[in-house]
Amino acid sequence: MHLHPSNWRPLVLCALLVGQKVWDDRYLSNADFAFIYPFFTTDEINRLEQKFLELIQYNVTVKASLYAKYYYELRTLYKDNEKEFPLTPLNNADAGKLEIRSHKYQQAFSDVTKEKEKMSSTIGSVQTIAKEKKSTGYAVIN
Repeated sequence: MHLHPSNWRPLVLCALLVGQKVWDDRYLSNADFAFIYPFFTTDEINRLEQKFLELIQYNVTVKASLYAKYYYELRTLYKDNEKEFPLTPLNNADAGKLEIRSHKYQQAFSDVTKEKEKMSSTIGSVQTIAKEKKSTGYAVIN
């Protein structure tokens, strides 16, 4: 997906939302984000988050090499502007914690998606039965 003037804010919001849920032990809820960023309702943020996770295929892990790449790029930008860089490099212990959290988060969203698919198929079956009953007067159950 390419960034455009119309989509960069929702994408950054979703990236921050998912990132802080993976990283923080006590993360903000989507309702908190709706309060902080009132351009979206909680329901819209829920849908944005779901779509964002689908687009990234629920891959919320960050490899150490990718983290290091962006860490040093940001650090270079700060040095170029003669400012002190506020972040420290990711150490092995924190990297391990981040990886565990991201795998848990990824599994949780995968489980939620499977449950939604089950519910969707169940609702579809109920709707089919209701249509059959309405048209014939009898429910056909397979």
